[in-house]
Amino acid sequence: MSEQHKPCPNCGNELEFSAEHQALFCRHCESIAEIENNGGAAVATTGYLETLAGLDNGEDAPEQIIAVCKNCAAELELPRNVVADRCSYCSSPIFAAEQSRRQLRPCAVIPFKINFEAALEHYRIWLRSRWFLPGKVKRQARTGKFNGVYLPHWTYDCGTKTDYTGQRGEYYFVTVSYTAVENGKSVRRTRQERRTRWYPAAGTVENRFRNVLVPANHSLPETLVKKLEPWSLGSLIGYQPDLIRGYQEQSYSVSLESGFGEAKVIMEPQIRETIRRAIGGDVQRIDGVAVAYHNIGFKLVLLPVWVNAFKFRNKEYIFLVNARTGEVQGERPWSVWKIIFFSIFILALVAGVIFFLNR
Repeated sequence: MSEQHKPCPNCGNELEFSAEHQALFCRHCESIAEIENNGGAAVATTGYLETLAGLDNGEDAPEQIIAVCKNCAAELELPRNVVADRCSYCSSPIFAAEQSRRQLRPCAVIPFKINFEAALEHYRIWLRSRWFLPGKVKRQARTGKFNGVYLPHWTYDCGTKTDYTGQRGEYYFVTVSYTAVENGKSVRRTRQERRTRWYPAAGTVENRFRNVLVPANHSLPETLVKKLEPWSLGSLIGYQPDLIRGYQEQSYSVSLESGFGEAKVIMEPQIRETIRRAIGGDVQRIDGVAVAYHNIGFKLVLLPVWVNAFKFRNKEYIFLVNARTGEVQGERPWSVWKIIFFSIFILALVAGVIFFLNR
């Protein structure tokens, strides 16, 4: 009940988390209430294999969740993979019932630090830096509605032990003769050419990875979400329902096991770079790789993002703002007329330069 309902002690309206005050805030009377035990429990990594063995994938949470607003008693069907949001009738924070949620719950969160006004300003600066943007889009920035969303992410820690086979290449130089034409006559010349001598290589390397970050759902374009990195994961604090109040919390749709599969792809380049260093020489070839993963741990964490979208010529364009750093990533349309006029200007400028040089 304390998670569902948190009335203001001054006026009785619902409290919500304020990015500006880093505390609970009442939008009605502007009272501020400190969050008890702010930071929650210590953020601990959970054993991956033990958790995976205990999951019952046949009894995961339903796709759609019905939540009851504790302020106005309205029953609301939350969007897919959403477990906390605002009531569409009274704008009070609402939460899905405990038994309606997926089996794994977030253990940590990075709270919102940038409020709506600051996010809007970051977005306007980003728009002003976009070339050939239609003027209508810039007007949208004044009226766009932002939605504060906590996006779920998996983080994985693990060690790897990799057996490899490959080849080490070492450069050497040889003198090569060739024929050149000088003053109409053929002459013999020599030059140094680089060659590579290859030697077989094999061995074992070890790596240690910490906080490999993988988006836990695909509700937003993954390319944009990835570009919001880096996140200061050192700012993670223990999950507290009070930190979510007034924002949308999404649950995971990428399973724990699938997430680790994506983490392996992220880890692969570093493993291969370690192999190349171990092979040595001037250049390397990697022929075979066998990776063993051990001491695997994970966390399900929530990261804060401001989300907005606008329509232009019947197409929706999404943009995101990292609610900690202000980094903006988004899709954008192009103004054909601005591109044409700019091209004409460049052509005219080039023609003017040529004319001036000919004079």
